[in-house]
Amino acid sequence: MYILALIFALLISCSGYDREEFRMEVGKKYALTKWPDSTYIDTLDRFFKYEPLKQSAKQKVEMTMSNNIMSLPQKPTQSKPRISTPNTASPPKTSEAKTQSFPDKFFYSLSKLLENPNNSEFGKKHRAKGGETLDELLVRVYGQQAKKIPKYVSESMLRQLNSGTDFSSMAEGEAVLLPVVR
Repeated sequence: MYILALIFALLISCSGYDREEFRMEVGKKYALTKWPDSTYIDTLDRFFKYEPLKQSAKQKVEMTMSNNIMSLPQKPTQSKPRISTPNTASPPKTSEAKTQSFPDKFFYSLSKLLENPNNSEFGKKHRAKGGETLDELLVRVYGQQAKKIPKYVSESMLRQLNSGTDFSSMAEGEAVLLPVVR
């Protein structure tokens, strides 16, 4: 009997609560009251993974591959399309070498070195100091401009050349193959 009276009292106390009707409108922006959790984001990822991409009937997609470089479709413009060549397709010319950035030169030499690790034109072995990290070695070899190199990309490529090397703390005199930047 006591429990029944308690439930009745709770129902009466909650009956005065007016719930606000809320309908979202299309095209209107809403501020987040809290950030969505990872479960919600994973659910959206799984949902949109199988969602077909709709393309207009007028648009044709043409993709070409040449010299192991993929070009994406260009947006239609009124002017003539520009033809661009990436920096890794050909060696830098002497007039362009001065205007080319250090990371571009570094990655050009590194890509050539990955093609042929025995090529002394594009690679040289450097001796590490005891406890030195990869970042410290790069700054010592290339100077402060080495900080402009994206760490994750360069480290993964250098791991391919120097398998078994711990870049977080290298041993005294350990040889590390690095690209020659000109």
